[in-house]
Amino acid sequence: MYHILVVDDDPGVRDLCVRALRLFGYQVTGAENGRVALTRLTENAFDLVLTDLQMPEMGGISLLQQLRQLYSDTDVIVFTAYGTFETAREALRLGAADYLTKPVGLDDLERTVRRALEWRRVRQEKQRLSEIVALFELSKTFTSTLDIGTAVQEIMQLLWRRFSPASLSLSLLHPEDKELEILIQRGTRRNPPAGKRIRISQYTEETIERAHAELVGAELMLNQGYQASIVLRTHDRPVGMLQLSRSPGQPSFGADDRTMLAVCASQIAASLENIRLYQQQKEQNLQTIAALAAAIEARDPYTRGHSEQVMRYAVRLAEVVGLPPEHIEHVRYGALLHDIGKIGIRDDVLLKPGPLTDEEREVMAHHPMIGADILRHIKSLRDVIPMIECHHERMDGKGYPFGKKGLDITPEARILAIADSYDAMTSNRAYRAAMSMEQAFHILSNGRGTQWDSDFVDVFISLITQESNELLLPHPRSSQLAVNSLLAQQVHSLAALTK
Repeated sequence: MYHILVVDDDPGVRDLCVRALRLFGYQVTGAENGRVALTRLTENAFDLVLTDLQMPEMGGISLLQQLRQLYSDTDVIVFTAYGTFETAREALRLGAADYLTKPVGLDDLERTVRRALEWRRVRQEKQRLSEIVALFELSKTFTSTLDIGTAVQEIMQLLWRRFSPASLSLSLLHPEDKELEILIQRGTRRNPPAGKRIRISQYTEETIERAHAELVGAELMLNQGYQASIVLRTHDRPVGMLQLSRSPGQPSFGADDRTMLAVCASQIAASLENIRLYQQQKEQNLQTIAALAAAIEARDPYTRGHSEQVMRYAVRLAEVVGLPPEHIEHVRYGALLHDIGKIGIRDDVLLKPGPLTDEEREVMAHHPMIGADILRHIKSLRDVIPMIECHHERMDGKGYPFGKKGLDITPEARILAIADSYDAMTSNRAYRAAMSMEQAFHILSNGRGTQWDSDFVDVFISLITQESNELLLPHPRSSQLAVNSLLAQQVHSLAALTK
């Protein structure tokens, strides 16, 4: 049953409308002015308000403005006398659904109320359909990606389109680091960079809200009707915080808005928690792989740090040439593990401080296949096997172990071949000093189209020229330290001989 509030300071008009509408089957309450009407609205929910325009204490226009701010889902019909059509038009501009001219006829009253409530029913049905569609889009959004950047952008766009806020901010809790991270903020003058974090010692709603406010700039608190702040939770644990606000010129957040936001928040919380756990697991996998690569390189002090450096070169080259994100991840893992097969090479070959013989080169040439065989038993790493197998293949078909040529070699393997060769050339070895960048560029350029992919070589040389310092490992390479130590010993020995 629809609940209607009739507001008029004339008791005769008010009582007539109340009795008539009750006869038509509605639940009806009366109020003598706008201020009393607002009190009634705090006590009960009303579908429709009928209000006079001229009343003491609070008139119809002021009441209408308050309704739009505090009860935006409640429809309004205004009573107007013949001489106040301009005021009636102003009421319609402010959002009134319709108007009735005094003196009010019962037929007009019944017809106008019925029409307003029918419009309301249609609007609510459309709203429910819109919410179903929005929830469907939400579900698709949150199940379509495990990339945090992509998910956050899609969440922001969906919320912005659905709720039309003036500002929006979203943060994520990292319990393992005891930090809250701002993922995105839009619509304010002070937009902190995504990724900014703040320490948080406790995970109560109050501390999360305070930390979120500090991250986003602690803007002035708006009227509660214009702000929606939700601590995101999953399995009853806090995940982060979502905050939306509207300006005073916009409708406040109504009950339907807040219900829909609560549903969205639960979906967002589940999605962000899944992504966070996935990223955490991926980081742990990467650390495990890096440790494995380091363990392999520990056999040879002159190649320590090689795989990590090759990874930095290869990943950046893959990004610049436009490989898809999932392929860039393959490059990341493949570069770290490209020499894993050397674990099966005997020490007298692997650690030989000079050029290899033909027989020794034949032994060394097996390390790509040994590495591929090791990884074949790890399902999550099978996609990087072609890189491991083919990072010593050549564009002219003279590489090993298969003699593949040209585009038969995957782009990831062609990228890895360049990064691997460049780092080998520019690193110290027991049998030679590191080449200069210019010398390495010269060799790469001469090998365009024969040993290495021509286009990738050009991009790589340009990339290293511009970003060499940023791509170098932040800590000294063990191979460099080992060579420096060896040189120091040689200098010391020579000095002793000359005494």
